[in-house]
Amino acid sequence: MNAKNPSGVFHKVHDIRVEERDSPTITNDSVIIQVEMTGVCGTDLHIYHEGLVPPGSVIGHEFCGQIVEKGDDVKDLNVGDRVVVNPMHNGVGLGLSPGGFARYVRIDQARKDVNIFTIPESINSEKGSLIEPLTVCLSAINNTDFKPTDNVLVTGCGTIGLSTISALKSKGVTNIVASDISERRLELAKKMGAKYTFNPKTDGDLKVFLENEFGTVPSLNYAGDLPNLNTAFECSGISPILQQVADMMAPDGNLTVIAIYSQEMTLDPNTIVYKRLKIVGSLFYANEDFQEAIDLVSSGKVDLTPIVSHQFPLDQLTKAFEVQADSSQSVKVIVSSI
Repeated sequence: MNAKNPSGVFHKVHDIRVEERDSPTITNDSVIIQVEMTGVCGTDLHIYHEGLVPPGSVIGHEFCGQIVEKGDDVKDLNVGDRVVVNPMHNGVGLGLSPGGFARYVRIDQARKDVNIFTIPESINSEKGSLIEPLTVCLSAINNTDFKPTDNVLVTGCGTIGLSTISALKSKGVTNIVASDISERRLELAKKMGAKYTFNPKTDGDLKVFLENEFGTVPSLNYAGDLPNLNTAFECSGISPILQQVADMMAPDGNLTVIAIYSQEMTLDPNTIVYKRLKIVGSLFYANEDFQEAIDLVSSGKVDLTPIVSHQFPLDQLTKAFEVQADSSQSVKVIVSSI
């Protein structure tokens, strides 16, 4: 390809620049995708604030686009296919191979329904850029032992928390409490499917709130009653909240941790023992999770577009990161390469 390829290059902490790079060259087992839109992920913010990838890396892993070139050995994908990418196979946009903050990106060892998934025309560019974070949440939910009748708490209503709520709703869960300090995000949580919302800044004590809404059950160690909280998804990434949620769980509860934390924490192991808690960490996803996300979006059962608060062109990538880093003004920022 001889086309220009502006790319978002990480140089150092708080220094991401759009630079002209050579367009990728096709190989026998690869495809070249013309990127349409890419989401700024929480992982991207960790890179922005902490480094984590080598200088010179082109980042961005939540993207959709169209195949414009394919290698001779790629038989199950076609030029013109609109696609999303599973970035975990090649570390796409995660410091191992170039990612979606660019006009063009090459995906090596391209295999349909393994690292590349086709999407129908009914999924526009905006919705396509939200498939990957939805897949993260579906993986967490699909690996959590819960019932649709469970009382559920979701802490943190950023992209992952809101996507988790929407995915839970698609699976028939109705008793969901969403907790966040942003009223704007709590309003979105209601739209996504939360029955109740709680703001720690204004609404008092979360434990009391859960007791009022879900009722109480006896603890196993005769230490009084606990909220009847069966399942929780910790999506805030704020270290003390994980212990707080564990403290509020009912016996035999399921606590799934999706967030990434910048600070170390201490989690009291007795809390786990005395409650027989099942705590699961969730990272990445299975191929089936990707296809489920595509099916949910294409069917209209999940629509995450209300969480998109800002859209920037690629040449304003630095501004996009600055806005995404300010949770008081943003929810989900996406970047257009079109």
